[in-house]
Amino acid sequence: MLDKAISFLQNIIWKKQFENENPEPVLAGPLFNEKGELQVGAGVVGLMIANIEEEKVFKTQLQKQRRTENDIEVANPEIKLNLYVLAAANPGTNAGSYDTALKRLSGVITYFQGTSYFDKTDYTDLDPIEYMIVELYSLSFEQQNQLWASLGGKYMPSVIYKVRLVVIDKGFMGAKEKAIMEIDNRLSRIN
Repeated sequence: MLDKAISFLQNIIWKKQFENENPEPVLAGPLFNEKGELQVGAGVVGLMIANIEEEKVFKTQLQKQRRTENDIEVANPEIKLNLYVLAAANPGTNAGSYDTALKRLSGVITYFQGTSYFDKTDYTDLDPIEYMIVELYSLSFEQQNQLWASLGGKYMPSVIYKVRLVVIDKGFMGAKEKAIMEIDNRLSRIN
């Protein structure tokens, strides 16, 4: 589900904002490898999930239940997630790639400013995700410093988006309980 969400964002930005520029101006994946080496080319915007949190406000508390003949199937409630997606532009080492990187990062910001709600009725390639809401999320300078230090790289021009309500639901997995079929009010002595 997480891979579907990030690849959808990459594809929609590329198709709608950059009119199929080649090579791809927006890539989804890690910005740095395990050695701290940059993985996106000069002038390219990299998208990666920087954090995942459970949505507590809309959290379902009760198990789901479905009745089958003499049993009741139960399943844990779905998990609703917020993804924090980092969009970082690699400025490269020359002036041309820096300008290109900033233009592409501006294109990402412009696209999400104009289109922030996606649902699977309008965007069929979003399925099985029902919908996503993309909103700009601001970090303080201290938080930015901590983020880039944890990534193991040097700061690049970037923004973070909070992508709300990616739902993960395994569904019914066969856990069953016996259904109460009748209630008896007879008393009997055990001893």
